Amino acid sequence: MKRKISPMTLGTVQLGMNYGIANEGGKPSLEKSFAILEEAVHGGINSLDTARAYGNSEEVIGAFLKEKGPKDLCITTKIPRYKGEGSVEKYVLESVEGSLERLGVSRLSSVMLHAAGDLLQYGYEIVFALEELVRRGYTEKVGVSVYTAEEIDALLRYDALQVTQIPMSIFDQRLIACGALDRLAKRGVEVYVRSVFLQGLFFLDPDRVSDPILLAYAVPGIRRLREIAEREGMTVAQLAVGFLRDLEGVTSLVLGADEPSHVKQNLSYFSTPALNERTMEELKREFAAVDVPEIMKVLSRPKA
Repeated sequence: MKRKISPMTLGTVQLGMNYGIANEGGKPSLEKSFAILEEAVHGGINSLDTARAYGNSEEVIGAFLKEKGPKDLCITTKIPRYKGEGSVEKYVLESVEGSLERLGVSRLSSVMLHAAGDLLQYGYEIVFALEELVRRGYTEKVGVSVYTAEEIDALLRYDALQVTQIPMSIFDQRLIACGALDRLAKRGVEVYVRSVFLQGLFFLDPDRVSDPILLAYAVPGIRRLREIAEREGMTVAQLAVGFLRDLEGVTSLVLGADEPSHVKQNLSYFSTPALNERTMEELKREFAAVDVPEIMKVLSRPKA
């Protein structure tokens, strides 16, 4: 029987490295990481998202599973970019075997290529390698983490690819506007949405922002978002989750946490009523032209 994925997936990049523009506390201790994971399990989250590129996130999750023992979690990990050394199949198999060892599990829910460029470059050769993961029982599903509609169209050319992760937010509606999300829904692909809060950008105090790029391309939108949220009697976070949660084709929203209390807080956003059609249309109209690539120039800078 296919397991139902919880509406919220716990993103665990914060457990393995410093991440997020609004994260001032840095990577949490192992004790705090365990508390974050415990809070997630206690709150009904059964889906964890990790990757080999997320520092030692896999090891932290593996240590938690060994000590605390929940057996029914749906874990997704991602394979780092293939660098052309050895065969594609050998690389894919060894990468996932390493992840299984670090996580201390025998089977994953999903495995994705972390870079869609691998799919574009190697095509069926790498898809065949991913299919071998399913044949060997290493994972239930395989797919690709993507950024663009072109990458989604490449994924849709292969029936074996059944899961993806995409960036979407109120500020970043490109995959909605071009119909890519609809195409994924029609094919029945599981869709995990990341960057719901644009790495915490939505929570910045616009009066304290000094970066010139953010002042030009993000601050006006943050101010407007606050106005709409206040009018609707909601927080910005509730508005951000509500906008994406009920879209057709969305399986789960990937939200991270720096503190156990953040997990509980994030879960509370999923209990808010659905946004009315007028507000949904207003959000689509008001934020259709946000220059996300310019904003990402700041968000993609390495954290100290």
